[in-house]
Parts: sequence; structure tokens; C-alpha cells
Amino acid sequence: MKILLALLACAAAACGALAGGPAPRAKPTTGGIAGLARDLDSGDPISKAEIAIRTPAAPARSTTSSERGLYDLDRLAPGRYALAATFAGQTVDVENIDVRAGEITMVDLGFTLSDPKNVKIDFQNDTASSRIDRYRPSGLTDQTARIEGTVSDVVTRRRVPGAVIYAVDGAERTQQTVSDDHGRYTFEPLAPGTYAVSAYYSMGGRGQIEVRRSGIDVAGAEAVVVPLWIEVQR
Repeated sequence: MKILLALLACAAAACGALAGGPAPRAKPTTGGIAGLARDLDSGDPISKAEIAIRTPAAPARSTTSSERGLYDLDRLAPGRYALAATFAGQTVDVENIDVRAGEITMVDLGFTLSDPKNVKIDFQNDTASSRIDRYRPSGLTDQTARIEGTVSDVVTRRRVPGAVIYAVDGAERTQQTVSDDHGRYTFEPLAPGTYAVSAYYSMGGRGQIEVRRSGIDVAGAEAVVVPLWIEVQR
């Protein structure tokens, strides 16, 4: 009887496959590189930046940034890549970008159009990636300000979506947001003042990880870029 039941179960599974039942999902075999190109002085996105990638194992690929400064290169074989972005006579070279199957590696590109010097960055050891930057975007007044940034894993350098971020001013007033699919977050409008920015990330039932950056002065009509790094792989 047990043998008969096993045979019937196998036959039913085979019939289900023939009848168009759900097939196992194929594992992804390629990844991608994407990000935002913008001017670090004004914060404005840069469109039509020329972006090319290369790796010893595959032909070079290129694209241009969109009107919103966004770019992406998909269907890349896993491996280590180098990227060169050019705009208005300035080149930003980024080396040691790891691409993994089924993942998008986020690489933002900062140009300095007021002082266009060529820049070379080691993506795995970018000491400027924690730097707080400031710019004065259009649309803000002397009574309004902005804090923005990204949340990343300090070990893998992958962006972290779904982190909860808090901005707390000197009067203990709190605003909250969540990092998007690309690990980005924004607080706007904010009143000018001094803030602490924290990121919390749930570790699958093992509690939360917190990172905090304090004493961030934000002036009117100013945007402050605050990168947040958390150690996800614990």
C-alpha cells in the first residue's frame, strides 16, 4: 500500500508539471550596477554623463545618465568591474566594484563642476563615503532645510532598504522615514537647526542595530548629505 501511494504521488506531481503547474524558479545568473550622477556643489542631477564599465572577462559596456541623473547597466556577469564616468571635461574613475548574481550594486557619482578635477575612487576602500556633504539646492527657503543620505552595510557596502531612520532636533522633535529600495532616505522640509540622525535595522528576530550621527548643523536653504553605515552581517 505504501509503495502504491508513493507511485500515485509521483504520478500526480508529473501530471501537475505537464498541466502547467508552477516550475522552480531559475537562479539569477547576472547582476547590475546603477546609481545617481550629480554635482556635489549644487546637488543637481547630471544628465547625459557618459558612463562606461570594463572588466577583463567581458567586453566594455556604456550608457548615459537620464534627466534625473540616474543610470543603470544590467545583465552583467558576476565579477569585479571598473567604471569611468565623464561629464563637462571631468572624469570620475571607480575601481573594484563587485557585482553579484541577482543584485544591483549602487555606485553614486559625484562631479565637482565648479572645479573639474579628475577623481579616482577605490569602491572597496572609499574613505570619503562617510563624509558629510552640503549644498544649496533650488526650492528651499531660509526657513527650510533638508537632510538626505544613504544607508549601507559597512562590510559588504551593499545598500540597505527598509531601515528606519530618525531625525531628532535640539527640542527632541522627531521625524521618521524608511530607506527606499536603493537605500536612500530624505527629510524635507526641516527647520534649520542641529540634528541627530539614527538608523535602525531589524536583524530577523535578533533585535535591532542602531547607528547614530549627532551634532549635524543644518542652515536655512541648505541640504546636508549624511551617509549612515550599519553592520548587517553579524
